[in-house]
Amino acid sequence: MTLSTPTLDPASMRRSLQVEGLEHALGQVLGLWLLHDEDWECVSESCEGNVDSGAFTDVFERATRAQKPQMLDVDPETILLVLPCAIPGIQEGSVLTARIEPKVAELAMFACEQYLLSGHRGSELEFLREENQAFLQQVSEDFEELTFLRSMAEHLTLEESNSNLNQVTTFSLSLLGQIAGVEYLYFLDWQKGKPRVASEWSAEPDQLPRLDPRQIEAFVAELDEQSDNRPLVRNAISGFEFREHLANIREVILIPVSTAQARIGWLFAVNRSSQQLDFDNDSPWKLSQNELGSRETSLLTTAAAMLASHANNLTLLEEREQLLINVVRALVSAIDSRDPYTCGHSERVALYAKRLGAEIGLDETACEQLYLTGLLHDLGKIGISDSVLKKNGPLSEEEYAEIKRHPELGWSILRGLEQFDYVLPGVLHHHERYDGKGYPDQLQGDSTPLEGRLLAVVDAFDAMTSNRTYRDGMPIEKAIDILAEGAGTQWDAKLVDAFLRALPDIREIRANYSRPPMSNRLEYQRAQQLSN
Repeated sequence: MTLSTPTLDPASMRRSLQVEGLEHALGQVLGLWLLHDEDWECVSESCEGNVDSGAFTDVFERATRAQKPQMLDVDPETILLVLPCAIPGIQEGSVLTARIEPKVAELAMFACEQYLLSGHRGSELEFLREENQAFLQQVSEDFEELTFLRSMAEHLTLEESNSNLNQVTTFSLSLLGQIAGVEYLYFLDWQKGKPRVASEWSAEPDQLPRLDPRQIEAFVAELDEQSDNRPLVRNAISGFEFREHLANIREVILIPVSTAQARIGWLFAVNRSSQQLDFDNDSPWKLSQNELGSRETSLLTTAAAMLASHANNLTLLEEREQLLINVVRALVSAIDSRDPYTCGHSERVALYAKRLGAEIGLDETACEQLYLTGLLHDLGKIGISDSVLKKNGPLSEEEYAEIKRHPELGWSILRGLEQFDYVLPGVLHHHERYDGKGYPDQLQGDSTPLEGRLLAVVDAFDAMTSNRTYRDGMPIEKAIDILAEGAGTQWDAKLVDAFLRALPDIREIRANYSRPPMSNRLEYQRAQQLSN
C-alpha cells in the first residue's frame, strides 16, 4: 500500500534517515512506514508485499513507544525486524522494516541498536554544537558588556567631572546601542516636568529613518505613566496614541534614570536589531529575532544606574565647589574689609587672570583655577599690621619688608588645604620678576610658575589703574606703556603680549566692575565696622 499524501517526499525522508550503512549490513533495502490517520501506510516500494500493516500494528506501535528495535516471527523461516525512526517534520510515528532469517537475527538486532545509538549521538552532538554556539555568543556578549561598562566607568571618574551628563550620555549611547543590539537609543532628560531628547543614536543612520524627537518625547511621556518608575518593556507595539506617527517602532525598552532624590531622565531603546546570531529553527537555544528582553533590559538598567550615580556625583561636586568658592569669597571679604580702598581688587585680578588664561589657550578648568587663585593671591595680607596695610602714603623700607611677607603668609595659610593645592604657586610667586629681582624667591624667567607670571601682569595692571588714598589710579594707556616697557624684565613678554591682545575684554571687565554690587558693598561696610 502506498501513502497517498502528496506533500511527502519519500526519497527525501529516506535520505534524512541515513540508513545506507544499515541496509548494507542487513543486505536489503528497508521499508519505510508512517502512521497516517491511525493507519500504518507504506511510503516506499520496498514495503510492497513486505508485511500486512493491519496484522502487525501492535509491533509497530510497540517499537515506536519503546524506541527500540522489535522482532516478530512471521513464519518459521522469516522474522520481521521493526526499527523505530524519527523523520524531521513528521510528528506521527514512523518505522523501518526488514525481513530477516532467524540465524542472523542477533546480528541484525545489534546492527539496529548501533544505528539508533549513532542517531542519538548525532542528535546529542548537534544539540551540543548549538549549545556551544549559544554559549559562545553569550560569552562574546558578556565580554562586550564588561568592556562597555569598564569604558563607561573610566569615563565617569571624577577626573572627567567637567563633563556634564549630556556629554557623558553622548559618549555612551553608541557603544551601549551596539552592545544592546537595538536600532535606536535615546537619552531624554527631565525638563520642566517633561521628557526632552538630549542625545540620540542610530545603528544605521544612512538607512534607518530618523524618528521625530517631539514624537519620541510624547511617546516616552505616555509610556512613563505606565512604568511606575520601573523598567518597561513592550514588544509587538500597537494601539498607542502616537502609533500612527511612529510606524517604524516595533519594540521598546524604557529605563528611568533617577536617584533617591530626583528624576534625571530616561534611556529609551527602540527595535531589536535584525543583525543577530541565528539558530536552527528547532533549537531550544534560539533567541527571538523580534523581541527585546531581559538581557537588553539588564544592560540598560545597569547603564542607567551608572548615569544616575554620576549625576549624583556631579551634584555633590558642584555643591562642594560652590562651598569652596563661598569660603574663598569670605576670605577675600575679610582681606578687603581691612582696606576699603582696595575693595574689589582681588576679584578684578581674578577676572583678568581668567581672561588672560583663555587668551593663551588654557582649558576651562585651568581658567577657573586661575580665577580662584586670583581671588586668593593677597590672602596673606591678613597677617600684615593695620599700620602698614592702611598707611596713607609711601612705605618705609621696614614697612615694605613687612608687606613683602604676604605671599609667604598666604601660602602658609592655604598649604594645609588639599582642595586649594593648585592655588599655591600663584599665591606664593605673583610678585616674582622675570629678571629674578622679585620676591620671595628671586626666581628668574620661566622658572617662576606660569600662574605666578600671569598674576604678576594682571595684578600690576589693576594696582596701577586703581585709586589709593595717597594717589589716583593712572590712565589705562599709561599702565599699558609701563607693562610694555617692563616686558622681558619685570614681566614675561609673551604674557604681556597676550594681555594686550585681550585688552578690549579687560577694559570691559574693568568698566563693568567699577563698583561692587550693593549687597557686596554692604557686606564690606559691615565687615569694616567690625574690624574697627
